[in-house]
Amino acid sequence: MKRKNHFAAILALTISDLLMVNFAFLFSYWFRFNSGIIPTIYGTPNIAEYIKPLPIISVLLLFIMRSFNLYAPKRRLSIIDEFFSIIKAMMVGLVVLMAATFVYREFSYSRVMITICWANLIIFISLARFAINRIRFMLRAANKDFSNLLILGTGATAQRLIRHISDDPHWNYRIVGALSISGDSVQEKREEMPIIGTLDELSTILSRREIDEVILTVPSLPRDKIMSIILECEKRIIHFRLIADLLGMITSQVDMENVDGIPLLGLKESTLALSSNRFIKRVSDIIASSIGLLLLSPFFLLIALVIKISSQGPAFYLQKRVGEDGRRFAIIKFRTMIYKAEKGTGAVWAKKDDPRRTRIGAFLREHNFDELPQLINVFKGEMSLVGPRPERPKFVGKFKEDIPRYMARHKIKSGLTGWAQVNGLRGDTSIEERTKYDIYYVENWSLMFDIKIILMSIFQTLFSRSEHAY
Repeated sequence: MKRKNHFAAILALTISDLLMVNFAFLFSYWFRFNSGIIPTIYGTPNIAEYIKPLPIISVLLLFIMRSFNLYAPKRRLSIIDEFFSIIKAMMVGLVVLMAATFVYREFSYSRVMITICWANLIIFISLARFAINRIRFMLRAANKDFSNLLILGTGATAQRLIRHISDDPHWNYRIVGALSISGDSVQEKREEMPIIGTLDELSTILSRREIDEVILTVPSLPRDKIMSIILECEKRIIHFRLIADLLGMITSQVDMENVDGIPLLGLKESTLALSSNRFIKRVSDIIASSIGLLLLSPFFLLIALVIKISSQGPAFYLQKRVGEDGRRFAIIKFRTMIYKAEKGTGAVWAKKDDPRRTRIGAFLREHNFDELPQLINVFKGEMSLVGPRPERPKFVGKFKEDIPRYMARHKIKSGLTGWAQVNGLRGDTSIEERTKYDIYYVENWSLMFDIKIILMSIFQTLFSRSEHAY
């Protein structure tokens, strides 16, 4: 049944993509030559010449999309990931079509029209896939077509995984429960994570319950123990997966330099160590922050007035943070707590239902609006749009002693948003986990990675509440 459902989903997406390719091509022809928006100096070409290669173009684009795993049987791409895969596929398609127009000389195709078509393909295919996925998720929920998932582990990682799976309809799981593991302490008992036994009872539970997949969230277990779990699942034809030791993966990336025959090993440098990449990131920061400040200035004024009217004290709040290379700077935020909230206590971590928050402050924190004035920090060059979130000097001094590689996240500028934040790690969450995600970003930076994180941040701000923004 599940194989049939996968086939039906892939078939629906294939038909949809085929229709959207043809529609985008014809719409682009109309937009370029018949809409009157773009002047036609040499007249309107015969549409038949554009329709003639359309079947070949359609099949070619479908094969290119297939190479980007857009028709994988168990597609679990988020909206943002799918959008980026479509952009990459269409970029390859654009290059192929442009090259073909240079080779084919019997008719001169408009390169402007092809470029317009590229943009329309991305828009129409993305919108159609979004609609199909919504329908697919609704039908799946109505038919209760879920895979039964068993989680091994009850710690913070297991809890975060369960929250993510529960909130994202792309994961067609029904969580049967979790098994506790010695040394993996339950940090907080949650209704969505029923603990149905211990790891020692795994064999019995797999025999008694219908389980389709098992995920181990504690990669630090001894290798022989992990192998016994894998074999236990394999003999019952249950799919097994293991949460990766991200820090171990990161530190496995090394550079080797040879000095007079002596090999020197060091941790891999960030791509931002290159001056050209830093220049690209800085220029994009200046352009984006300038546009953001211009567009949001009326919104800033409104929030500032509400803060001033509703509570005593200034609308903005300056706080010392540690940024690139350990340098300190004053971060700019909308004030969300009572005036002089830390008088007599010093720097303390915000907590859930913090009594120091004002009414408007609780709303601003919940939707991350209190962070928007940091666009000024970005424009000044103290921060970047994307990067590890800056911490206060007191906490940095503590974390760098307790958490391995914590200071590696300070090799680049701090960010308004970051890879850790869009993965749910902000506020009162594990600093160790945040550090792993921050270092991954530092060592794998690209401009497309930044754009992806910005889009994910905007999407989360508009459509989801921040659970840990206290």
